[in-house]
Amino acid sequence: MSETTNTDLDSCSPPPADGWVALTPAGRAVARAVGHDPAGTLLASDVDGTLSPIVADPTRAAVSERARRALAGLDGRVGTLAVITGRPVARAREMVDVDRRGGLDHLVMLGLYGVERYDVGTGQLQVPEPPAVMGQARHRLQEAVDRAVAADPAMAGTMVEDKGSAVVLHTRRAVEHDRALALLGPVARDLAGELGLAVEEGRDVVELKAWQTTKGDALRRLIAERMPSVLLMCGDDLGDLPAMAVVEEWIGEGRPGARVVSWSAEQPRVARSADVLCDGPEGVAAFLDEISGRITESSTM
Repeated sequence: MSETTNTDLDSCSPPPADGWVALTPAGRAVARAVGHDPAGTLLASDVDGTLSPIVADPTRAAVSERARRALAGLDGRVGTLAVITGRPVARAREMVDVDRRGGLDHLVMLGLYGVERYDVGTGQLQVPEPPAVMGQARHRLQEAVDRAVAADPAMAGTMVEDKGSAVVLHTRRAVEHDRALALLGPVARDLAGELGLAVEEGRDVVELKAWQTTKGDALRRLIAERMPSVLLMCGDDLGDLPAMAVVEEWIGEGRPGARVVSWSAEQPRVARSADVLCDGPEGVAAFLDEISGRITESSTM
């Protein structure tokens, strides 16, 4: 699905099935800008909900085949191709399947909101040791979940994910997930305040992080390192908004770029920030294919 200028479509409406729609002048111009200067392009993307469909069990999530092909089609063709995720780098590597399949030799992977880094081409890995307080956070949050489940069967399915330098409360699989989040979310936030941890919230999750860093911080560091001329960030959830704000600032300075949002009815606030709105991971993949096609067109002119 190529871009459309249909003014009846907006950020509150889902984009075309498995496709995408450009909503702003920046969104309508960005594919052309990438085609004219691929070497100067920095294209970064979230993983969960953007390249990988959201699933009830986060341990089973994986990047869609179409999205992976689209990433591989851009690898080595844009100046910087990156993923910025709340997942640990080790788990993101599994989700993108970089080690077994190859084809993403230029990819930069920033995990835990930029705390961890893996450069696929060089094999360089940076993973700091988690602070001891995370063990306490994990134990106490799990105890709270166990008590809630024992007291109320509707809480069953709630889980705690251990990321090392972060722990995450997941309520998507709970029998009554909204109720579970309403009950246990405040417990997680209070625990974070007591232990001096940062809080990151998203779709049916509350995450307690050891470091006060955001995807916006990670993107700014990558911009300073790579000095791009065109900037794109793809995302779908609240944790992506700081990075979207970096792109908004970039566009406001008159430079080409776009906030590419994987649409979700659960997060209309994120959709309202979109320059390009995509129908989930399949729509994001379609937009990345469009970018790749523009690069091919420019190279043959």
